[in-house]
Amino acid sequence: MSDLVFFKDDIPFDAFGQTHLITLLISLSLLIALLLVGRRLGREQNLIIGRFIALILILTMAIYIALNIGFSRFDLTEDLPLYPCNLFAILAPWLFWNPNRKLFEIAYFVIMAGTLQAVITPDLYVGFPTYGFFKYWIIHVGLVLLVIHYMVNLQLYPTFRGIFTTFVWLNIYALAIMPINLLLDANYFYLMEKPAGASILDFFGPWPLYILVTELLAMGLFAITYMPVLVVKRLKNHRQI
Repeated sequence: MSDLVFFKDDIPFDAFGQTHLITLLISLSLLIALLLVGRRLGREQNLIIGRFIALILILTMAIYIALNIGFSRFDLTEDLPLYPCNLFAILAPWLFWNPNRKLFEIAYFVIMAGTLQAVITPDLYVGFPTYGFFKYWIIHVGLVLLVIHYMVNLQLYPTFRGIFTTFVWLNIYALAIMPINLLLDANYFYLMEKPAGASILDFFGPWPLYILVTELLAMGLFAITYMPVLVVKRLKNHRQI
């Protein structure tokens, strides 16, 4: 079975190549469709859609982990669901089944500032049509769709104060990850070194300088990702006039 292309792990991925651009186009189309459909549905129906996407995310992670274990590819230094995107995918049913605003705004700021960047500049080493490729895009695009869906269609708006709350919790999480990295000689959350492939971290200097720069950038990105919240709220108020 491992001879099938889907189960291989040695097919390269070309960032900004044809497959990447097609994937971005499909993702944008899904977002537009989700927003258009959501406008015509009530809260309960939109909540069901959100729950369905959340279940897809955790199922995708479960299948990915199972396949890696089955093919003896599971690596404790890379495949534990400790990267924020993978962690949010595991927690998605809990976070999005009956969403709490305070928890949602943490997910919103991290996903819109980090996961969205991973969609635009992917840290991906396996190409189409492997299961690793599908896992990466289902998780990252799915998370972005989820938070936008809940913000727009369920009117769950993060607050400006949530920027600072998210920043604090993100640093607490990073501190909790550090001993795991040291114990396993791993690089979760890219705290020990930058990704091997091209990424935005390449512009921020060597370790540990890039971590400090990323801290400052995170606050800026959180502020930027708050702007869509203001736009959506203003459009909603305009339609009610």
